[in-house]
Amino acid sequence: MLKFILTSVLSFVSTNIDDIFLLMILYTQLPEKERRYKITAGQYLGIGLLVFLSILGAFGTQLLPQKYIGLLGIFPILLGIRTWLQYKNSQKENEPQILTNTGIINVFLITIANGADNLGVYIPVFSGYDATELFLTVLIFAAMTALWCLIGSRLADYPLIKNNLQKYNHIIVPVVLIGLGIFILLDGMLS
Repeated sequence: MLKFILTSVLSFVSTNIDDIFLLMILYTQLPEKERRYKITAGQYLGIGLLVFLSILGAFGTQLLPQKYIGLLGIFPILLGIRTWLQYKNSQKENEPQILTNTGIINVFLITIANGADNLGVYIPVFSGYDATELFLTVLIFAAMTALWCLIGSRLADYPLIKNNLQKYNHIIVPVVLIGLGIFILLDGMLS
C-alpha cells in the first residue's frame, strides 16, 4: 500500500511541479480573495480531465501483456530528457507571461495545455492499478490539487521563494520524471 501511495504522489508531483509556478502567476493576477475560487475550480477541472483521459488510456493498455506494461516507463524518461534538452537549448530565460484573464474556463484550458506530460506518466502508472487503487488515486490527486492550489496561492506572496523555485525548475522536473520512469521500468521487469 505504501508503494502505491508513493507512486501516486510521485506521479502527481512529477507532472505538476510546474503548475505551482503557473498557479503562483495566476494567483497574483487576482488580488481579491473571493475571486480566487475561479483559479482553483479551473485547476480541478483541468486535472480531472487529464486523470479521466489517463484512466481511459490505462484501460486500453490492458490489452497488452502485463510484462510489456513496464516498458511504458520510457515515456516519463523521454519527457524528462525533453524537458532538460528544452532548457539547455533555450537562449535565455523568459520571464513568466502575465495572464490577464483568469476565469474558470481559461484556467482549465491553461491546465490542459500545460498537462500534456501528465498523460505520458499517468497512463503507464494507472495501467497497473485495479479499480480500488484508481479510486484512491483520484482521491490522492484531489487532495494534492488542493495542496498545490494552497501552495501556489501562498507562494504568490513571496517573490524571493518564487524566483528561487523557478531557478531550479529545470533540474527538479527532469530528475523526478526520469526517476519515475526508471521506477516504472524496474517495477515492470520485476513483476
